[in-house]
Amino acid sequence: MTRFGVVLISEDSTGAEWVARCRRAEALGYDVIAVPDHLNLLSPFPTAVLAAEATERAVIGTYVLNASFHRPALLARDVRTTAALIGERLELGLGTGYVEAEFAAAGLPFDAATRVGRLAELVGELDTLLGHKGPPLMIGGHGDRVLRLAARRAEIVSFTGAPYRPEYGRTALVTAADLLRRVEFVRAEAGTRQAGGPELNVLSKATVLTRNRRAGVAGLRRYAPDLTTEELLEVPTLFVGTPGQIAEQVRRDEERFGFSYVTVMDSAMEDFGKVIELLR
Repeated sequence: MTRFGVVLISEDSTGAEWVARCRRAEALGYDVIAVPDHLNLLSPFPTAVLAAEATERAVIGTYVLNASFHRPALLARDVRTTAALIGERLELGLGTGYVEAEFAAAGLPFDAATRVGRLAELVGELDTLLGHKGPPLMIGGHGDRVLRLAARRAEIVSFTGAPYRPEYGRTALVTAADLLRRVEFVRAEAGTRQAGGPELNVLSKATVLTRNRRAGVAGLRRYAPDLTTEELLEVPTLFVGTPGQIAEQVRRDEERFGFSYVTVMDSAMEDFGKVIELLR
């Protein structure tokens, strides 16, 4: 059965507001409540612990920790502490980070080679520090080095479908065909490392409920300035249509790409909740 996650944004949240958001996500049927790792938001581990305390069944994930922000021994302590407090509900997501301004604010280099190297180093150190007692590991990204690392080391591979584009100063979505090639790359790199291969996750940037899909996708062009309307309607990183149409897209994407775990952003929580209701 497909799993569904939501990345909840904690900016300016009080404890009561955060608890209410987490409980609402669980009531809507989300299997995973994920906390992001950005400097303008509340710290991920305290919010993860509170999310677990506020809910009953949801897995609590990090989507995703910026590897450059965390030293291995200190992160291992945070992971062990959180796992001790919330039990086996923790899912550890790691990535390279992609917001250049945050790296500048933290006094860290932003070049791709350094960021990927830090992620690889962190994964290796955590493997030593946590051993087999660590939570399931998710690695998210798009490029060869990150996806190769994910395929070989993680239980869950998350596809952002959005490489960093210097000309835009941010990430931008790729076509469905390009993303399918990324999936095939991961499967080849994973080989027979684990039975059935790693679990494949996709991060959706937006959900738009509408009866006019072409009109609905027009407002999402900022996510992929160089994609045509037809290409935007096909990508598995955007959901546009009625709840029924989107539910069918989720089913098609699982068959075509192997995505059995779908994550949406906070802004889509309520609308995508209507889709989850149709898929249960």
